[in-house]
Amino acid sequence: MQEANEPFTKPAAMKLSNYVLILVVSILLPIVAPAAPADARPSGDSLARRINSLLNKPGLREGFQGVLIKSLKSGRTLYARNADSLFVPASNNKILTACAALGVLGIDFRWHTRVLATSRPDKDGVVNGDLVLQGSGDPILTADDLNALAGQLKAAGIHRITGNLRFDDYRFDRQFLGETWAWDDEPYYYSAQISALNVDENVVVVHVQPGTGIGDPVGVSVTPLADYATVHCTAVTTAKGTPVGLDVTRRRGRNTILISGSLPAGIAPAKDPAIAVTYEDPPRFAATLFRSDLIKAGIEIAGGTLEGHSPVGAVLLADHLSPAMPEVLRRLNKPSDNLIAECLLKSVGAQIDGQGTGGEGGTACLAARTWFRTIGLRMSEVRQADGSGLSRDNFVSPRNIVRTLVWFTKQPWFRQYDESLPVAGVDGTLARRMKGTAAAGNCHAKTGYVSHVSTISGYVRTADGQPLVFSILMNNHLCPNRVCEQAQDAIVVLLASLRGNAGAHQSD
Repeated sequence: MQEANEPFTKPAAMKLSNYVLILVVSILLPIVAPAAPADARPSGDSLARRINSLLNKPGLREGFQGVLIKSLKSGRTLYARNADSLFVPASNNKILTACAALGVLGIDFRWHTRVLATSRPDKDGVVNGDLVLQGSGDPILTADDLNALAGQLKAAGIHRITGNLRFDDYRFDRQFLGETWAWDDEPYYYSAQISALNVDENVVVVHVQPGTGIGDPVGVSVTPLADYATVHCTAVTTAKGTPVGLDVTRRRGRNTILISGSLPAGIAPAKDPAIAVTYEDPPRFAATLFRSDLIKAGIEIAGGTLEGHSPVGAVLLADHLSPAMPEVLRRLNKPSDNLIAECLLKSVGAQIDGQGTGGEGGTACLAARTWFRTIGLRMSEVRQADGSGLSRDNFVSPRNIVRTLVWFTKQPWFRQYDESLPVAGVDGTLARRMKGTAAAGNCHAKTGYVSHVSTISGYVRTADGQPLVFSILMNNHLCPNRVCEQAQDAIVVLLASLRGNAGAHQSD
């Protein structure tokens, strides 16, 4: 479910052609710089003029930008523009989420996925009662992990459950979608439903193969659990060499996958299109898959598959532990993973209140706000409605983003957080940006994009090794996102090329 190259905007009914990334490189033409904004406090007129010029491009001047650049060594402000104004942050919201998660949960936090029973197995390997699959919010749990849990039961000699298989996802509320998320994004991988019991990032994979002859229906398979979703397919096979024109989506509120369009003959099996589609009710899906694993392991279940709380005094039979927080951060930040962000934030609420509930007024956001006060954020300049940044009810100022990034640098585990961020020209959502520049391999930053919102915030070193922290938040632009990214990249490259007194002392 990774947002491999953000954006968050829906992929036009999941057209396969949208998965081909076309890299467009354009030349930034020099523009006469306007007067510096009133709140600009640059390290020199030259730096201010150059940044202002980059932000005065056609397509940008009609929008709204917030920028704050500071020296990490001295605290000096090199440049500020609308630094205390509020912006929709898109995935820069994940910086706040990671801050709350690390502050409240800690660097050693892990999620547990447990198998419990209402009674101990007898000497014949029979559980006289119910089996419970209990989730605590692990967004990285895989189908293989569930199968391994079934293997633990088999290895313990269990072969029959006289009662039901229950699933317990009550560590989180059952608000499976974020507040104010776009309804027409719901089928797509970046908008997967949020649960305390997840598997394979809460998507199924639809595999599509051409038929044997032109005009024949395409072949379709769904993994895992082919029978969990209903497939309606009208797509046909076209002549070899014709364009791929498949649309794959899901009927709203239903586990019904809709496939239309065309697929050319002659596609090698290894290159058959595979498309991730979300599904309804993740905890029930996980329990259904686990039941299938138990049966394959030779464990009989007499009853049905039902939701239900883990009973008091339940016996622990098997346990799966998630990766540690440094690995979770890497999987969160490099590809900008929404489900991980949402589960982290709800886990913060659950840690404080016993259950993670969503929305601006839920326990997750309230617990995060309490934490933000302790590290000195300006609470009038931050509002968090979800963990990922998909919601347009998230607001934050560049100054609060920079303060959060500075707080990270003062923690004993900062190196692990820093290494989790995308690196310019190297990996994650910055893999294709700033290649061959002074920022490549140097800038570590979190990107963000939803329609008409483009952001980047992080760290970069100047040409003479001075560490800088920056936040660039752009809202309300009608131009293509690449125009925003070009300006952002040019600013970061400019910072990476600075020499001289960038780290000189001057208080903000």
